[in-house]
Amino acid sequence: MAEILALSIFILLLWILNQLSKRKIKFHYRNLTAIFLGILMGWALYSFLPKELYAELRHYIKSISNIYIRSLKFMIVPIVFISITHTLIHLDNNSNVGQKFGRIILYFVLSVTCAAGIGLFMASMFNFDTIIDVSKISTDNISQGYANRIESLSDASLGNVIYGFTQNIPTSIFDAFSKNNIIGTLIIALLIGSSIKRMKVKKAQEMSRVISAIDSAKLIVNSMTMTIIKLTPYGVLALMTMAVAEKGPSLFSDLAKFVSVSYLTMAVIIGMHLLVQFLNGVNPFKHFNNLIPALITGFSTQSSGATLPVTIDTLENRNGVDTETANIAASLGTTMGMNACGAMWPVFMIVLSVGVTNAMGGQMDLYSPSVLITMFISVVISSFGIAGLPGTASFAAITAMTIMGISAEVMGIVLTFVLSVDSLIDMGRTATNIFGVSSAATFISKIDGGMDMKIFNKENQ
Repeated sequence: MAEILALSIFILLLWILNQLSKRKIKFHYRNLTAIFLGILMGWALYSFLPKELYAELRHYIKSISNIYIRSLKFMIVPIVFISITHTLIHLDNNSNVGQKFGRIILYFVLSVTCAAGIGLFMASMFNFDTIIDVSKISTDNISQGYANRIESLSDASLGNVIYGFTQNIPTSIFDAFSKNNIIGTLIIALLIGSSIKRMKVKKAQEMSRVISAIDSAKLIVNSMTMTIIKLTPYGVLALMTMAVAEKGPSLFSDLAKFVSVSYLTMAVIIGMHLLVQFLNGVNPFKHFNNLIPALITGFSTQSSGATLPVTIDTLENRNGVDTETANIAASLGTTMGMNACGAMWPVFMIVLSVGVTNAMGGQMDLYSPSVLITMFISVVISSFGIAGLPGTASFAAITAMTIMGISAEVMGIVLTFVLSVDSLIDMGRTATNIFGVSSAATFISKIDGGMDMKIFNKENQ
């Protein structure tokens, strides 16, 4: 009976979100409402519904989130492939895609470096090197999942990292598409798009048919994307409900200091990007407001890859970023340039690891020039090739710590220590990653003169 009542209430909440949509309530307000209702529903399930009954109810709730997440992931390859190809074939002869790629990657490297510096400052200010009490930890409690990750990344040399990145180069078109390999899809789109652009000079008639087909495909993909984006409030409700129902108060209370400092650090990183926008002549408050749909989607899905359709749509239709820059930056940003997962998190893990190493009798001076230089280099290296999926920040952290020479035992202790709150922090990490990538796209589009300020300044968004 209790299970049926809980399911009825969840369906009622879905109906409420549907009514808000019919009444034309702004999209981001509906998403915020979904987060609030999800927290309330999750808390009620955790407090009043027996675990064995929730285990069955979870399948119904997860079905809603699955529809949403899988639909978003389904659109990743079509969006990247069609958008990049469409952009390339319609470039004028004066456009230089290579230079744009270079500027975007340079922005990523600089922002990751600055974010790592902010992370180090915050971790030092709040004494992260003493936060783990080694006397209360047994190595027998190290999460087996993290132990497997550490073993698989035991060779994190620069050569191995570069080799791992080249593994993204597809061996076939279908392999890249079927595995949602964003870098591989990007490479295929670049090759096909640039080939069509060259051939339309020599074979104008034949290429005109191909270009027309791609133009039509772009319209279809855009329409599909908008349809799926409309599912966001329902997906957010389901995701938040499950997150709170399964963790309860511990989602917000365990390691409160660590969680609070993590979110404070992410706020400072976002502030850094807002300052850059201000110096570039872009209203930082409007910039943040325009990006809210993508930030909320990233926060709830914990996946930059799954949020890609929303990120591109938000950049183009709310922030006024030109199509070329929006697609390139957002696509690259699902595997590199992540300020939280690729910079802040590895630095936090390194500082914690140094504290544990020293507490266990080792000697490691975090602030010696050689250690600092090695740390920043390792963080930048590990920030490339991250999968834009939930929890993969740990892989970047393990890579950086391995380059730093941290032992597997210490890595296991540190990663297991933060395991209980990783999901909660990952929500903020994903939103921060998306904000950084979107800020890069906005910055490059503005200095290139391709940004549509009428769209950017449009009211009632």
